[in-house]
Amino acid sequence: MFVICSTAGVRAKYGSSSEKVLKGIARLGAITDVSGMPPEKIQERIAKLAKGPACLVGGYDLIPPFMRPNPTFNESHDDDKDIPTDAPYGATPGKAVEEYAPSRAVSRIPDDATVDAAGFMALLAHQVAAPTTATPAGSFEEAAAEFSGALNFVHGKIPGTTAKQRLSPPEKLSAPGLTASISGKGRFHILLHGANFDPDWGSLWGHTTKANAPFVRALSAQLLDLCDLRGSIVSFSSCYSAMLDVAPAVEGARTSKNQVALACLSHGAKVVFGATRSNWIETSGNFDGFGPGLMAEVWTQLSKGKPAAEALRIAKSRYLKVALSQHTSEHKYALKTVLQAQCYGHPAATL
Repeated sequence: MFVICSTAGVRAKYGSSSEKVLKGIARLGAITDVSGMPPEKIQERIAKLAKGPACLVGGYDLIPPFMRPNPTFNESHDDDKDIPTDAPYGATPGKAVEEYAPSRAVSRIPDDATVDAAGFMALLAHQVAAPTTATPAGSFEEAAAEFSGALNFVHGKIPGTTAKQRLSPPEKLSAPGLTASISGKGRFHILLHGANFDPDWGSLWGHTTKANAPFVRALSAQLLDLCDLRGSIVSFSSCYSAMLDVAPAVEGARTSKNQVALACLSHGAKVVFGATRSNWIETSGNFDGFGPGLMAEVWTQLSKGKPAAEALRIAKSRYLKVALSQHTSEHKYALKTVLQAQCYGHPAATL
């Protein structure tokens, strides 16, 4: 594993605590310093490394993502103009097609956008231990009621599920015993609605297909802040679950208090899979397409013993092989699906 870090960025952000933070990062492995480099130069630097996964350390202020046009912008109310993505860091420079199915596995261990040295060092300690931390037994799966078919499809690919699947509604954030249902579980798949604006982006939402049905607050970053997720593997098919920026807003900061992936990592999750923008979800047919279809393939690869980042890399390739063999009208939806899917956490974490 290659640890990709801007040491100058860490020093500028964390000030008097920066040397402690850098020591925490170095416990992951030898640092490949990319201080002052734009994404394209970082990509070139990674491409020159030997084979092995690249682990980007820090949020977008420390290691910027690539920004790519959304191939489904303005399609069926899709208002995501651009997609922030780490996938090009695993691609060969100059080979744009590899950005959809990279040749190198890539993950990111993000920190909060605000300065929280103690919190980041605690997260790093969890990540250093991640490859040797056993995944706890048990599972937690929840979806918006209208996505029950897709939830059940992914459920069939997750080994060791023990709990019933939850649908919202009727499930909601105020349900008694919710933190106990989450804490200590090892396998998570969540397919609730997400949001890209404050304050709704701090929660995940249930919904039905009924006319004028309200959105029901089902989970939140603040609730996850109360849970023990040590050793868990978390997959989100929810929209914006891996969103670290604030677009289309121009103000705000994503932290573990308002961003669900960061909340999971800060409480011990080994790895979190999710999308930086809105996911396409099938509500009829085989339910095996788009975001949930990709997550199902990730779980298939994890069940074969593949490390987390490699599981996502292989899943993207296998998903695209099937999706691009179908009608050309569907191709752009598949391309968005893989471009925005990210792996946060230790690339070598396993099920």
